Amino acid sequence: MKAEDLYALYRERQSDRKFADRPVPQDVLERILHNAMLAPSATNQQPWSIVAVSEPEAVQRVGQAVIKGVTNMNKFALEAPAHLLIVAERGRWIARMGSRVMGVDYRPIDLGILVAHIVLAAQAEGVGSCILGWINDSALRKEFGIPSNRQVVLDILLGYSEQPTREKKRKRPDEVIHWNQW
Repeated sequence: MKAEDLYALYRERQSDRKFADRPVPQDVLERILHNAMLAPSATNQQPWSIVAVSEPEAVQRVGQAVIKGVTNMNKFALEAPAHLLIVAERGRWIARMGSRVMGVDYRPIDLGILVAHIVLAAQAEGVGSCILGWINDSALRKEFGIPSNRQVVLDILLGYSEQPTREKKRKRPDEVIHWNQW
């Protein structure tokens, strides 16, 4: 792969909120997930589980659980043909010990890396995505049989986007990059 191909993927990926009324094929979802699972994690703990939801009736249940109690803020979630519920797992003992010693819980970082891999893999497959963090964890756990000692931290909507690629508005590099010192 040429570096420019990867950089083009970064530029094209965006949060899509309008999806075509067509399913994401199972084999495409599997490729996205299997490749995203290559994401690195602290001590290789892989502190995640993923509930992949693509059956239309189940997709509607996710959509209802996501918008429930959130003042319909995420109503567009009902239009997405697939959802990936990202579930935080308890880290292994070595990771928990390291977190205590270092004072850093690496699971949120690991989950962020996983999610970046998922949305970039989706984009490589021509599938749009939107990461939702304002969700109803307890409703999702209840609706999909997720154990009560787990937490649904994100819902990634997947589908074929009907939105044009937007120009990204980001801070200037000189505002955030510091070379060799602050």
